[in-house]
Amino acid sequence: MRGHRWRYTRLPSQVEDALSLEDSEEEEEVAAPAPSPAPAPGDPAGPQLAEASQLSPHLPPRVAGNSWHLAFRTSRDGCSLRSLYRRMEGHGGPVLLLLRDQDGQLFGAFSSSALRLSKGFYGTGETFLFSFAPQLKVFKWTGSNSFFVKGDLDSLMMGSGSGRFGLWLDGDLYHGGSHPCATFNNEVLARQEEFCIKELEAWVLS
Repeated sequence: MRGHRWRYTRLPSQVEDALSLEDSEEEEEVAAPAPSPAPAPGDPAGPQLAEASQLSPHLPPRVAGNSWHLAFRTSRDGCSLRSLYRRMEGHGGPVLLLLRDQDGQLFGAFSSSALRLSKGFYGTGETFLFSFAPQLKVFKWTGSNSFFVKGDLDSLMMGSGSGRFGLWLDGDLYHGGSHPCATFNNEVLARQEEFCIKELEAWVLS
């Protein structure tokens, strides 16, 4: 089944509503929208577009002009890290990870490399964490360590320091946590340090 496809210039505007997209077997190519006035009050697209316009400048220039593909969604592909790693096979490029927890909080991470099983941490300084709380906050690499991403069958970790992780997910992609860490000097991404995942998506370059 073919997944959703979005142009880079359009993908960020789907950050808020992508987690509620229904499965479709049609491919979509959406061109960059022309500048337009601010949405009228009550327009449901307004907040999403405003948030996405803030996220776009933080993505690396090397991904500009590329199409993005929805490689994994828990509601479609199952709540399992094993399934996530399988869907990452064949993709070596960056990943945009989007999560919504049971409290409705939206947050996630940009990984410079595909998510995979590893014995140690991998990735580059392009990796960052972000949260919409409700305004976008982006937490870039501080340079203090290189603990970007580490994955095993029991957990996925992003950012570390003093035994705490900026973002971690369990093997069932249901429980997770977020703590301040030296890698990104981040705040807690969710409303609480421990959270339950409602939906998770991983977008990769086509």
